[in-house]
Amino acid sequence: MTVDRAYRNLERPSSKDRRTGRHDRSSKLKSQRMSLVARVVWIALVLAAAPSCAPPTIPGLPREGGPIELFDGRVIPAMPELLGKRAQYELRLEWLAEKHELLLALMRSHRIEMWIVVSEEFHTDPVMQYVVPPLHYTRRRDVIVFVDAGPDGLKKYSDYWRPTEDYARFFEPLPAARNARGIQDTPTGLKALWEQYQPETIALNMGGARGHDSGLTYDTYQFLADALGSGSESRFVSAAALIEDYFDKRLPGELEPYRSLVLATDVIAQRALSNEVITPGVTQASDIKWFFEETIAELGVGGVPWFEIHVAVQRYDPDNDAMIPYVHPAPDSLVFQPGDIIHLDCGFDYLGFASDWQKVAYILRKGEETVPAGLRVALANANVVHEAFASEPRPGMTGWDATLAIANKLEGVDFLPSLYSHPIGYHGHALGPSINARNMDLSTPPDRDSVLRPGSYRSVEFSATTAVPEYGGGTVTIPMEDDAYLTTDGYIYFRPYQTEWYVIR
Repeated sequence: MTVDRAYRNLERPSSKDRRTGRHDRSSKLKSQRMSLVARVVWIALVLAAAPSCAPPTIPGLPREGGPIELFDGRVIPAMPELLGKRAQYELRLEWLAEKHELLLALMRSHRIEMWIVVSEEFHTDPVMQYVVPPLHYTRRRDVIVFVDAGPDGLKKYSDYWRPTEDYARFFEPLPAARNARGIQDTPTGLKALWEQYQPETIALNMGGARGHDSGLTYDTYQFLADALGSGSESRFVSAAALIEDYFDKRLPGELEPYRSLVLATDVIAQRALSNEVITPGVTQASDIKWFFEETIAELGVGGVPWFEIHVAVQRYDPDNDAMIPYVHPAPDSLVFQPGDIIHLDCGFDYLGFASDWQKVAYILRKGEETVPAGLRVALANANVVHEAFASEPRPGMTGWDATLAIANKLEGVDFLPSLYSHPIGYHGHALGPSINARNMDLSTPPDRDSVLRPGSYRSVEFSATTAVPEYGGGTVTIPMEDDAYLTTDGYIYFRPYQTEWYVIR
């Protein structure tokens, strides 16, 4: 009898007592309590003497404590300790101060004398949270101004209507009076800055190729032109190159906190691609997505996926000796089956950064004890691309230069690589040079390119397609994605890349 069951039986009167109505509740309870104590002591002694064993795994529940060892010898690392919301905020303030120290030199390198960042309520400029304290609640329109004041260095102004102590650390108020509600007359303040500094160039967040560097709306453009007055509009220039430089510039102190984000992503991904979550013939593709979503929420650190987590499936049909067309992404209702090759694409935001991660797993067929040899070769081929990505790029190369260097390293391989990596950092798809050659097509350089910056982070994303003898010569594509940082010797991965299949039974 379990302790819980004993407690449930504690006050249950006998049928005789119920019939006669002579139930002495007080004496009965006393007797039952004494009996219960004896039984609980007996159960405790039995459990203490019994050999220890792990509790059964319940799919979908969070796992606490240390590493998890699986049946195939794979060890899933322990979840790292992540920072709570307040600790994240304090750390981000430290980083913000360091980034502001770098901003004047960046502005001068791009010949920008004034940079204006504007957010509107329900239309926040993606730049805003990385140039101001990250607890920023946008009103109808908020304006931030950075000015190269020559010998006086960088001047920083804000019309933010909540002039908190943290804001006061970083910004002066615009030179305009506040009304009774504490709100400044922004046009007056902007006009005063224009007249005081007479900048030759005024950078606005427009003219870029992405949402990150093109946050300015048409209405706000007109507002700025009207507020600054005659002659100002001719000095408007794009801030896109400055924004990329600012976003892609990493601080030494960011490295280890970002590594924790990558490790947390890896832990959740490995759990998702295991029997903790997947039961062949039962588990659906949507279960993986919701396991990831709910596990991140349970961490309690404010993390959220920055894209829809999804899986893809490749299957071989032994009856027809043919590969079933690659299902990518898999529909939510797809049920995983023995023999499936599962590819997971996942990542989430934390501490102002994003992760991006792709891994593969195999579900053993009946009678199989290991992954088919051809699939092991396919994964080894993907690792060849991992090594080429790590060894060839260097700071100062353009994205296209790095692409050609990796392609040269992979020339002559007996599988088909496909490169589609991207910068990562503040955003999952961040600003910066791409290293891109889909199916090794090197015929067209990118329209826009820039140089690889030392210390910058990259999502090393690619696939390797290999013919598998066990599948009648049909091809299997192994997609991979690992986050890395650039050194003078190439890229270093934040986590060891996958070299063995994740096995499910």
